[in-house]
Amino acid sequence: MLVTFEVTYDEGWWSASAHAPEDAIYTQGKSVGELIDNILEAASLHYTEELEAGERITIITRYRSEAHEQESPIPANFEYKVDIVAATPGC
Repeated sequence: MLVTFEVTYDEGWWSASAHAPEDAIYTQGKSVGELIDNILEAASLHYTEELEAGERITIITRYRSEAHEQESPIPANFEYKVDIVAATPGC
């Protein structure tokens, strides 16, 4: 299963949302690293049954900025892809 998260940045927070079957998944973080961790956790929780059944969940996270400021510490674009193949029991 493929799940695509669209990422936005506003007022110091990174936010990501994906429209999943029967629900939307939404999470945020103060840094890109924290956001990615939260995306993985949210997707793992949302798809617990599928993961326990052995289904592979491929997550693609995309950020595209319309701003073209050279001095900005915020990256203009990035894409991150990861596969989740098993749920961790007890989490």
